[in-house]
Formats: sequence, structure tokens, C-alpha cells
Amino acid sequence: MGINHINEQSSEWGAAFRKKPVYFMSVKETEAFFDGKLRMNMELREDTCTLGSNDTYRRQHTTYEVYDKDRGSAFLDMGFLIKDETSSLKGSLSDEKDVDFYHFSIPFNRTVQNYFGVEVYIDMPEGCDYNLTLYDEYGNQVGKAEWDGTGRKTLAVPDWDTKTSQYCIKVENGNGEEVSPDDYYKISFHVTENKEHEKTDIIREAFGELHSAYSRKDENWREYLDKYNAVLRETEQNYRKEMEQLHRKQFESLPEEKKYKGERTVDELLQDMAEGKDLSDAEREYVKIFANLKDMEKVRQKAELKNGFSDDFAKELESMGISRNDIEGMCVKIGSNGDVTVDGIEDRAVREQVRKLTEEKYSDRMYRYYIGIADSVGNLPANVYQYAADVQEVRRYLKGVTGEDISLENLYLTPDGKIGGLPEKAANLINRTKDNAKIERMKDALSDIIGNIRISGDLGIPDFTSQFRFGNGEFAVEDSGFAADMAALDSRLTPQSSDNMYSDMYRYRFKKVL
Repeated sequence: MGINHINEQSSEWGAAFRKKPVYFMSVKETEAFFDGKLRMNMELREDTCTLGSNDTYRRQHTTYEVYDKDRGSAFLDMGFLIKDETSSLKGSLSDEKDVDFYHFSIPFNRTVQNYFGVEVYIDMPEGCDYNLTLYDEYGNQVGKAEWDGTGRKTLAVPDWDTKTSQYCIKVENGNGEEVSPDDYYKISFHVTENKEHEKTDIIREAFGELHSAYSRKDENWREYLDKYNAVLRETEQNYRKEMEQLHRKQFESLPEEKKYKGERTVDELLQDMAEGKDLSDAEREYVKIFANLKDMEKVRQKAELKNGFSDDFAKELESMGISRNDIEGMCVKIGSNGDVTVDGIEDRAVREQVRKLTEEKYSDRMYRYYIGIADSVGNLPANVYQYAADVQEVRRYLKGVTGEDISLENLYLTPDGKIGGLPEKAANLINRTKDNAKIERMKDALSDIIGNIRISGDLGIPDFTSQFRFGNGEFAVEDSGFAADMAALDSRLTPQSSDNMYSDMYRYRFKKVL
């Protein structure tokens, strides 16, 4: 299968291998291995059972179910597909406007082992043309899959540096034609030789010299750190140059009628999108190439909330005898436990109908709009964002299971790895249920929350309410913020290094998005 479990080997070990990277098993892979559930040609299922599902681009700890009626389910992340090139992820677009996102990280040490490249493949159902776009951890578009002559599309993950290892895949309908949820695509990976590894050899060599000097307690080790930092600064500039060249090449490869020749900036075009204005084909292609993932998804969510969703919501109420004037100025709030409250409607019966409709049909969808649009959530660093998202996921699930709010602060991990402090019904579901994707996600989220609470101490939990105002026939997000000090929480949760080789290491000036 190409999965190697290496224990207690130095980072230099992998440099001795030129035909194949050295892989470490993840916790989930290790569990599946000892349960006899790892095999060739495994098929990972797309996530459809969590709040964010695969409709949001900021999802770091997602595991995918591999179902087997005889052996039971295994739960693996996207990185597994790089280790085992025979397996794939199976997904589908629910409709012609659906967009799916998948995260993966390069599962080998690129600082030492950048002799290898990674290719991404997408196989599509007959007659379909889906776009697969790759973004780096900074939200830069760094690859668009192209037909390779074998009936599939493929792209290569850039080998411009050795520091960037986290990526996001975006899958969307390419031609706007109607699609069926039964039309499945498959995503797979292939490890190749990095024929241009000389570009990054200098990074690896400088890091090796620094690591060696620091390990042997060389009193001049900071000189090696300065040298390494200089290399990183140069690499960052090269990264920008390579990305600009890629974007220019993509632009020049467009048909002449799709080459944008206007003078408006990407930000101006994005603002038009947010307002629901139609862009020309050339403008849309221009944005797809040059816009940052974070900015593009924020305006996409704004436009969808303002136009499609608001109209759908209002029309459904109209079918119930409630006019748009009846709900003008109302405020809809969705708590972290899923409870919905509605203010600003005098008629009690109407208010209850709106609340019930939101709770039963639209709550999860509105939550995804909120986290995609509200700056207080969208601007959070990755670790705190995931913590806040986990709190929402867990609280809603536990409320649904038990019918009551459960204090997360009172939960703990037992010596055998189970979740303690839960009411009996929830405890039985969480700790005893096997081969269930939803429960598996809850276990992981609860474990992370318990660990974060222990580290953060008295700073509180990153709780938020998804809040919306309806005015002039459309919904708009009202950012409710957090009660907890999120900057202090981030500082507490982020490991701090001091007076070692990592504390003064140069950080790329790109702002991380994933």
C-alpha cells in the first residue's frame, strides 16, 4: 500500500530515500491498521453529516468514512490518499451551483524530502466538466486542473518552496449545466519525482546546517540561523514570482473573448459580486485566477445570502400567508446550541412560524453563511477558528441528543480515552457507538475541546451567536462577536518558542487563510 510506519527516526532519514517518501501513520490510520481495515482501492466518502460539511473552505480536522459491511468503517483524512495512491475520495455536487472543498497536507517532511512532487487527479462522470482548483494555505490560487488526454483532469502541487504544505481543493461545476447528486467524481493523488528540486536544495541544505549546529550546541549556531532566514526571505520572493508567472500563464491561455481587458481591480469586481451584480465571462475568469480564496468565498456567500437565500426564505413564508412586510426589520439569532430566537415581529404567531421554519429547515445553512461572512469568525487564526467551530458542532449535537444544554467545562477524558462527564444517553452514544461518521466527528471534536479548555484555563469558551437582520427584502449578517477574549485565547493556544532555533526563524509575510 505504500504506507510506512517509522518510529524514532531522525528527520535526515528520509533524505536517504529517493524513490519514495517516508510516511508516518496518523492516529486514524494506525487505528485502522491494527483493526485490519487498511487495504488497497479504498473509497473515502465525502462529509455530509457535519455542520460545515464540505461547503466551507476552513475545515482542518476532517476525517472521511470508508465503509465496509464486513470489516466496519475506517476514518481517514485526505493525506491518506497521497500515501496510498490506489485509493480515492468519492463525492458529488448536489446541484449546478454546489461547491465542495477538501483540505490536505503533504504527509512527508518537505524541508528534508523535497525530492518528491504530488499530483492531483479528478475523474468525472461521463458528460460532466468539473473545475478543480488548488489553493495554498495563504488562499492563493496555485493550480487549475487541466484535461490530460486520458479522460481526467490533473494538476501538480507547486514545488516552489519547502515551507508550504497545507492546501485546499475546490470542486465546482465548470459549464453551468445541470448536474445530478448521483453523478460522482473521484479525487486521487500520485507521488512523482520533483524534477526541479534543485530550486529548493538550498533551503534544505541551510536547514540541515542550522539543525546540525544547534544539535551539537555550536556557540555560533545563530549565524546558521541568519543564513537560513536569508534563504527563506529569498524563497518568499521567488514564491511570489512563481505565482505571478502561473497566473499570467493561466490568463494568456484563455480564449481571447475571456481575457479581461477592463481597468477595474479584483477588489472592485469582488464588490460587484457581493452586491449580486452579474459579471461578464471575462470578469469571472479574471477573478478566479487572481482573487484570494478567503475574499472570493466571502463575497460568494454574501451574494448567495442576499439574493438566492433571502428570496427563497421570503417566498416560503409567503406560501404560509406571511408577507415580506410582516418580517421587515426582524432579527434572527441562532445560538451555539442550535436554539433559534426571533425578535422584531409584533405578531406572536408570525414570530413563532418564522422561528420554527428557521429551526427546522434553514438553521444549518444560515450558520454557514454567518461563519463565511462575519469578520469576527472569518479573521480568526486557524486553531481558534477550529475550536469555535467545534463548540458549535458539539453543542448542537448534545442538545439534540439530550434535550438540554451540557456544560462543556465539566467534561474530561477518562484513562481509557472515553469522554467523561456526559449524561448517560449521550455517554452511551459517544463512547459505545462504532462505525458511525457523525459520532466519530463528535469524539474528535470533544477531545479537542477538552484539551483546549485545559490549556486556556479561565479565558472562557469561544462561543458565538449567528445573527441576521432582515431589511429591504433581504438578510444581512449582524456580527455578534465573542464574549471571550479571542486574542488572549489564541496566544494561550499557540505554542510559544523562545531562545531556540525556531523562535527567531523567519515567517513568510503571507497571511494564512486556512
